[in-house]
Amino acid sequence: MKHLLPLCCLALILSCSGRNNDAAENAANDVIVSGDTLAVNPQSSMVSRIATAPVTKEFYEPTITTTGVVTAIPSAYAEVASPFAGRVQRCLVRIGQRVAAGTPLFEIHSSEYSEVVKNYRQSVSELDVAKKTYDRAKNLFDNKVASAKDLEEAQATYNHALEEYRHAEAVAKEFQIDLKRAEVGQPMVVRSPIAGKVLKNDLVIGQFIKEDAEAPIVVADLSKVWVKANISEKEALMMDGVSDVELSLVANPDSLFHGKVVYMGEMLDPETRTRQTIIECPNPKGTMLPNMYSHMQIRCTGHEYVVVPKSAVLQADTNRYVLRKVADNTYLRTPVTVSSLDNDRMIVTNGLSEKDEIIIEGAFYLIDSK
Repeated sequence: MKHLLPLCCLALILSCSGRNNDAAENAANDVIVSGDTLAVNPQSSMVSRIATAPVTKEFYEPTITTTGVVTAIPSAYAEVASPFAGRVQRCLVRIGQRVAAGTPLFEIHSSEYSEVVKNYRQSVSELDVAKKTYDRAKNLFDNKVASAKDLEEAQATYNHALEEYRHAEAVAKEFQIDLKRAEVGQPMVVRSPIAGKVLKNDLVIGQFIKEDAEAPIVVADLSKVWVKANISEKEALMMDGVSDVELSLVANPDSLFHGKVVYMGEMLDPETRTRQTIIECPNPKGTMLPNMYSHMQIRCTGHEYVVVPKSAVLQADTNRYVLRKVADNTYLRTPVTVSSLDNDRMIVTNGLSEKDEIIIEGAFYLIDSK
């Protein structure tokens, strides 16, 4: 009798083990997987746990909420430096002053500047002499007084003088020298290239400025500004035909501005998976300053979007997918691009069409199917 109980227990354990193996085998036969296709056994209890429905479309006006950074518009922003090393003689503007394009900003004494002006003036003089010599030689040749050789020499001298003049002129223009006013020995007048307000002025009378020194004066027109934001890959798909952008400054949440999208990047940042987006915004009072942070709501043009329950969307290692019905009890893993709509639904911007039918309940039973 001492050995009877262990033998009974052994029989019971073996019996239970056999039933568990049968259950595991039946479970393994519930779903047959071939690639991304999952076929559920019609006799499986899993069939009653799965609910499907055709996808539907709804009219929706997406609103994208994000943040951005205020910047000056590049064409309305100038960092003004001296093109030559030299000593500052006069500063002609003050911080906050409005200036027009061409307004004198400061004067600087520079030997390099004087040399460029000298070369230009000399080239003008030599070209004038060469032109007169050539015209005289041509006239004499036409009257058969001078030889062809004399004319050729005069022509060569003129061509050389012309090349020297063009070179000197190009150098002067490269350094934005006003050739009508520049004189040898006089200080160079540095002028504003744009109209705007002087935002920075670090000039000190008598200081020596090197050629590679940081620009001492900044001029910008901030009547309009750009706000740069990075829009996620999936949200960017909804921004075709943006109707309005509403902005407020982080430093002043009660502020309200309106802008428009003027540029969306043609490349996706490989690390953040975002597209740079630029919003142009009127700034008549100058409230929005460069480097300020801004909250923004981008109201996109309304469209009909495919809408699905959140329970239908599953997460894989690298993407999201739904189980799309392709035959009775047969489903295909279909990658989708989605965006949240509310607590229970999601917008599908890519991957499904209105005619598709998907699992809306019980999809998680098939997640571990291999």
